[in-house]
Amino acid sequence: MKPELKDLMQDLQMAFNESVCESERIAEILAEIKNSGYEVLLALEVTVGMTAGKQEASQPAPASTVSASGECNFTDFDRQFLQTLHVGE
Repeated sequence: MKPELKDLMQDLQMAFNESVCESERIAEILAEIKNSGYEVLLALEVTVGMTAGKQEASQPAPASTVSASGECNFTDFDRQFLQTLHVGE
């Protein structure tokens, strides 16, 4: 992942955390739960999917190839796409 994209992802994570921490409604509900005699642990998971920007129409994406022996040669685009699907991890 490019360093500038990694920084933006960290900024996004901080923005989510700040939004939850500053939410009066969430604070009210957590207080109600605590007043009912329960301890609260709030853990949120956010999944963000990203793909590279679209290529210009004048530049078609390189094609994947399959050799006569059945070996696949994937393009960088193919690898990125498979990573977004968590294939091959």
